[in-house]
Amino acid sequence: MTLIVILICAYHVMLVGEFFLPTGGTMGIAAVVCFASAIAFAFSYGLTTGVVVTALLFTSTPLVLSAMVKVWPHTPIGRRILNRRPGQLTDVKTPRHTRDGKDIAELVGQAGIAKTDLLPSGLVVVNGQKFDALTSGPPIDAGSTIVVTEVVAGRIHVRLGTESTAMPVGSKVNENEPSSNVALSPPALEQSLESLEDE
Repeated sequence: MTLIVILICAYHVMLVGEFFLPTGGTMGIAAVVCFASAIAFAFSYGLTTGVVVTALLFTSTPLVLSAMVKVWPHTPIGRRILNRRPGQLTDVKTPRHTRDGKDIAELVGQAGIAKTDLLPSGLVVVNGQKFDALTSGPPIDAGSTIVVTEVVAGRIHVRLGTESTAMPVGSKVNENEPSSNVALSPPALEQSLESLEDE
């Protein structure tokens, strides 16, 4: 019976460790082995023991996984994978209105700058205000020009801007206007980046 208890404890430790340590799935595999071994040894003691241990494992596993899903984004490895800095998950929230009181839906079509890498989520700056955004295309590097494509459930979606959208931050981008009519303004982007670094 002691061995069964050890296997159950080891299973939960391995399961939690898989979330906190970059083991590449090694601890996950070890957890599965402990899970199966605990059930096998429990049934070797008797049907009642086997049923109790099986019920215990199948009840505790969802609870542990649910807790880890909530905690994992706040761990170092979770922030690294989600491209989050400490405190960003709670300190930076996408407001539903801009500083001047306008609905963020009015940002659609405006150009801005990626404050962090978007892989696919990260921080962008539009009209001098930071927003938590999600790229609707390939990953976007920090410092790149972005264009707000849509706002879904209060979340800003952006795409990588091209030379035709490399205009002063906060300017409206006319998708139907020929690119030759859009004035390029790299100095404006550089000035905006410098002002953000000074914050």
